[in-house]
Amino acid sequence: MAFRTFVAVVFSGAFAAITAPPAHAAHPSADVCGGATINKDEGVRDGRVVSRAMERHIEEFLQDADATPGASIAIVKGNRVVYARGFGFRDLEDCAKAAPDTRYYLKSTTKSFLGAAAAVLHEDGAIELDAPIADYLPDLVLPEGAPGTAISIRSHLTHTQPYFDGGVNYRTAYPGNLPDMELVAHVNVYSRLNDTRYQYSNFGPIMAAHAIGAKTGTHWRDFIAQKVFAPAGMTNSFTSMKEAMKGPMAVGYIGGQGDVYEMTQTKTDSQMHAAGGSVSTVADIGRWLIINLNGGMIDGAQAIPQRAIEQVQACQAQLKASYSEYIRFAYGLGLYSADYDGDLLLHHFGGETHMSFMPKHELGVVVLTNELGFGNAVTHRLASTIYDMLLDKPDIDERIGRRLKEIDDRKAYVTDRLNRYLMHLKQKAPDGELNFTSNELIGDYIDPRLGKMSIARHDGGLAVTFGALSGPLTHISGDGYLADFEPWNEPPQLFVFRTDEQQGFVLDWGGRIFEQQE
Repeated sequence: MAFRTFVAVVFSGAFAAITAPPAHAAHPSADVCGGATINKDEGVRDGRVVSRAMERHIEEFLQDADATPGASIAIVKGNRVVYARGFGFRDLEDCAKAAPDTRYYLKSTTKSFLGAAAAVLHEDGAIELDAPIADYLPDLVLPEGAPGTAISIRSHLTHTQPYFDGGVNYRTAYPGNLPDMELVAHVNVYSRLNDTRYQYSNFGPIMAAHAIGAKTGTHWRDFIAQKVFAPAGMTNSFTSMKEAMKGPMAVGYIGGQGDVYEMTQTKTDSQMHAAGGSVSTVADIGRWLIINLNGGMIDGAQAIPQRAIEQVQACQAQLKASYSEYIRFAYGLGLYSADYDGDLLLHHFGGETHMSFMPKHELGVVVLTNELGFGNAVTHRLASTIYDMLLDKPDIDERIGRRLKEIDDRKAYVTDRLNRYLMHLKQKAPDGELNFTSNELIGDYIDPRLGKMSIARHDGGLAVTFGALSGPLTHISGDGYLADFEPWNEPPQLFVFRTDEQQGFVLDWGGRIFEQQE
């Protein structure tokens, strides 16, 4: 059942008053277009590495998982892309097939390109990775107790900087309402002291990119394109969603449970940030893996300085964590080091984006899907299966069966979690009658840390706009409303309107207070 269809079902029982239709229309399952079959009309398959039987296993895995409209896959061996194919559909509206040149939003996989660009700029002498960030951002005011002269650009790229601003983390990725020129001022007011242990977030890389931009006079979008994409020959890779959408872009869907999918919001350029702001294809990422497996070389030439590639891959921050079947033990400038079944796996993921390689075996795998709710359950397990087949693991069938069950379990877990979350919203919603009319709710609201939110009439009801996010505002009970911003797979939010003695009329979003403007 698709995400918003499920929401409607749950709320139809819990809150009978909710009748607002979803902002996006539901689409039939991929079966209407022909199912998640291999698209054989284009791509690469080197039969010496990837047999027909192995390809059938991949196809059957995607069909049995039944969790994404489409997928694109690339496999690298040594200095070649030996496999690149599409499965299913990038767009269900037109039954447009997924292919090796289909463009997908990469989310946090962008950090690999950012780290590499920073390493190249260091090799060029344009920046110093170990320079204090204060040298490049002299107006930055760190929280009391933070050792300003010792907080390097490198520490931000390795998630070990001793301060953090959650508002920057949220606003750059979701509403996209924090312009670059306001970034330092926001941090000066709202950052808090942290320790120097590895703690993953977007904040550190965003600050590093901003500082590098201030030092070089080049925006992060441009130095990633100039220092990584261009020399690597990644001609189908972008840091602008506007540009990426001019080609064969994968439509993002939510659903993945076999009946319907719903289109979900597409990122805008205002929401594209240095820690999660790139679009690429499996063909292009295959080139990036070749460069990483060959010390920066591709097509017989040194595309990226070898020392820069070594910096990206080096174990620069120690950690103990696991993700899927991978036991992570270190982080470099945009790549994790992990153990997978006794082999070193260097990688970075971004939600449903899988990009990894095994230096010992000179193998790399890219799996990209366009389902944003369960796609990540598919990509990483399918990538592990591909490695297992390439390395002739003896218990392939058992591994595939276990992973498919894990995907089914993930679907059930997410559905149950959403059910419990929605019931929690019901319990938190205020009882009683309305105290404020819809006309009184209309207007602009501001929270100094999170920015401006606006409520207006739309399609006979109310709608909320928060930067690049928007969606219906639907009455629940009392002065409580359900706000559905439609950002990918995020659940609805509870807004409560009330008066405050000091701030006047306010919108209370779980303790985040937005004051209505006159």
